Amino acid sequence: MKKYWHILFVMFCFVLSASSCSDDNEEVIDEAWKLKNEEAFNAKAFEAGYNRIESQGKEGSIYYKVLKAGTGKQPLYTSTVKVYYKGTLIDGTKFDQKLFEDGSPFTTLVAGQTILGWTVALQHMHVGDKWEVWIPQELGYGKTGQGEIPAYSTLVFEMELVEISAM
Repeated sequence: MKKYWHILFVMFCFVLSASSCSDDNEEVIDEAWKLKNEEAFNAKAFEAGYNRIESQGKEGSIYYKVLKAGTGKQPLYTSTVKVYYKGTLIDGTKFDQKLFEDGSPFTTLVAGQTILGWTVALQHMHVGDKWEVWIPQELGYGKTGQGEIPAYSTLVFEMELVEISAM
C-alpha cells in the first residue's frame, strides 16, 4: 500500500512541477514585453516634437506630438466629445480605429468612459487638434490587458478632436 502512495506522491509532484514551468515561461514573456514597452515609451522624452503631460492624480504621464493644431474650444473634464482615432501597439499592430472614412466619429465623455490616458490627452486638446499620443500601461490597460491588447502595453493613438457635443 505504501508503494502506491509513493507512486501517487511522485506523480503529483511531477504534475505540479510541469504546470509551474509553463507559468514561469509566460512570466518571462510578460516581463520582456513590459520592458520593451517601457523603453519605447521613455524614448519619446528624447525625440523632437514630443511633449509630456502628467495626469492630475499623478498616476503617470503621456507623451504627445501635435500633427495638426486646432483653434477651437478645449473640453472640460465633464464634456462629451467626438473623436476620430486609430490605436496601435508599439510594433504597429492596429487594435482599434474610428476614422473619418468609417463615417461618424467616436463619441465619449472626456472622463470615465475611456482609459485614463485618453482623459489626460483630451483635457489638453482643442477642437481641430490632431495628436499622436503615447500612453504607458499605467494609464492604459495595465497588467490585465484588454482583448487583443496584451498586458503591460504602451498604447499609441492618433487622435483628432472634432467636436465638443456637450460641455
